[in-house]
Amino acid sequence: MEALLKNNKEQFLELFTTVSHYRNNLFSLNTWWDKVALVGKINSLNVPQSLLGNMLETKSEFAVLQDDLIENLLAENTQQCGVKNQTIAQTLIDIPIRNLFERTADVGFLATDTDIIKFLHDAQSGSENSENIAVRLEQYAAKYTVYDDIMLFDCQGELRAQMAQGEPIAETDPVLSEILTGYHEYLEICRYSPLRPAHPISSLFLAPVRDPETQEIIGILCMSFRLEGEMRSLFNDLDDDSGNILALLDEKGNTLVCSDDTVLPRGKTVNVAKENQILTIDRKEYIVTVAKTRGYQNYQGLGWHGCVLLPLTHMGSQPTSSYDAIDDVNQWQGFSSVLSNIQYRAKIVTEDLDLVVLNGRIAAARRDADEFIPILEEIRKIGRQMQSIFTDSVSQLMKTALTTHFNGMTFQAALAIDIMDRNLYERANDCRWWALTSHFQNTLSNNAATAADISVMGDILEYINSLYTVYTGIYLYDRSGKIVAVSDKSLSDQIGQEAEKSSVWESAIRMQNAQHFRVSAFESSDYYDSNPTYIYNAVIRKNDAAVGGIGLVFDSEPEFSQMLADVLWANDSERFGLYIDRRGKVISVSGTERWKAGEQITLPAAVTNGANGTKGAGIYHLGDEAFLLAFAVSKGYREYKTSDGYENDVIAIIGEPNGRVAD
Repeated sequence: MEALLKNNKEQFLELFTTVSHYRNNLFSLNTWWDKVALVGKINSLNVPQSLLGNMLETKSEFAVLQDDLIENLLAENTQQCGVKNQTIAQTLIDIPIRNLFERTADVGFLATDTDIIKFLHDAQSGSENSENIAVRLEQYAAKYTVYDDIMLFDCQGELRAQMAQGEPIAETDPVLSEILTGYHEYLEICRYSPLRPAHPISSLFLAPVRDPETQEIIGILCMSFRLEGEMRSLFNDLDDDSGNILALLDEKGNTLVCSDDTVLPRGKTVNVAKENQILTIDRKEYIVTVAKTRGYQNYQGLGWHGCVLLPLTHMGSQPTSSYDAIDDVNQWQGFSSVLSNIQYRAKIVTEDLDLVVLNGRIAAARRDADEFIPILEEIRKIGRQMQSIFTDSVSQLMKTALTTHFNGMTFQAALAIDIMDRNLYERANDCRWWALTSHFQNTLSNNAATAADISVMGDILEYINSLYTVYTGIYLYDRSGKIVAVSDKSLSDQIGQEAEKSSVWESAIRMQNAQHFRVSAFESSDYYDSNPTYIYNAVIRKNDAAVGGIGLVFDSEPEFSQMLADVLWANDSERFGLYIDRRGKVISVSGTERWKAGEQITLPAAVTNGANGTKGAGIYHLGDEAFLLAFAVSKGYREYKTSDGYENDVIAIIGEPNGRVAD
């Protein structure tokens, strides 16, 4: 943004109307000073030349300050705009990358589903039941609602089954042949595909389905992700009424999805080699900010970029927020020291000017030059007006800077809670889907199940856990709550024991609907080294009867900490993040050692009492220390916490000590 400002300084100056207003007023006062001084010089010959010289020196000092002021006002305003847009652009790629990472695990696991494998074996002999497998695919899509189609192909690339609402396929796609080479665990594509002929682009995840004994490829699984719908939902979440246009670009800068297709239609290319640039589209200029993916758990996706286009005419708009920063300005100790110093220097120069005027009055009295006194008073008046401009401009910028600062922190808090909701949505899906595993249902319903049958359940759990590494352990329990199989040796001593009461297994076993799930409170668990975590549960049913359940031990400490760390940029060395509940109980912390998970913090009611989706910021005291705190209350994601009956309000907080100098 600095380079952009340097090359477009005059243009930017006109955009920031408050800055140009101050510059024009200062220019007028300078011109008037020159005229007044000239009048004094012509009509007051008895005044010592040294006095006139002192006035010129004072005016020169004001001139230096004026240049510094305008330069810094422009730089501060431009930087605030740039930081905001960079944050939004980064979010536009970080959120999809996390989402798509989950899809890579989904397609790998579903490709090992025993019902799918049996269906494809039957298809080879011509005895397949497409209706039953379509129901199976729809059951999956009902748990993971981010898919709009799931398809199964045989080794010849022929479609053998798909969801009932799936669209007719126009022709085959070369990606199927690529999967059949056996070189890929999965493939991800995003382009037009004849497998989804009604869509200009499709986000598809494909994996080979192998015979578990021979490892021979017997078919192909293809899952269609609702990319456009997910992105439009994200665009709505990030819309701040600033006029920004948001877009997702591919690795070459081609537009995949845009919030305004009239500006960036699909396929329109943006130069992704520059983070900030000015782009003219249909004779309208935009500041373009681009951010590339930082990846997630070594997953880089397809190399996409987040992109923000701000109409150049909107660049100088004052930031708005739902809270009033004015009350906090006088408390804020993090304002730019350069601008504060300019304000201080202006005060000193004004005081110097007062001395010059006082000396001038004395000299005029001694030399009977009364005609010069009005000149002196007018110059002092000009000086005070100049100082007033300095004070007003810096004060106004302080309010703008604090509002922008609060907005940035609030944006991070909202992003942090959104990431949490989206992540835990996947956990609720996992437990419900894995509860439909046929081998689990059959073994737990069989009172005469062999040790080998139970061992296979453990092998399946271990495989699942290897794909979904966000769990420290996964376990199965029978209808009496006794643990019968685990995914990890660390839980092996729990086999034969009743599951912890606090894991809420008893509530889970009574559920009548396969769409329901149960989650423990965030409390310490023996399954997590006596540390607090969430345990996700789903009932396992066979012939409409509960035969057991599945428990997922979420690896809360590193996962939550990483979520918070992901929204704390590298230059936020003094900024920290917290997840807390409404009672002030710490769920996770990142960026500070002041608190630990499980501890209690006394927070202002303004933070803990907000309705779901509430955001805000202010300067608050925690103990004896003052902090800038921004917060966002969880609002759920898709059906999770919105229509599924699960209630667990979490608040994300982004904070920093009052006194940190703003970026």
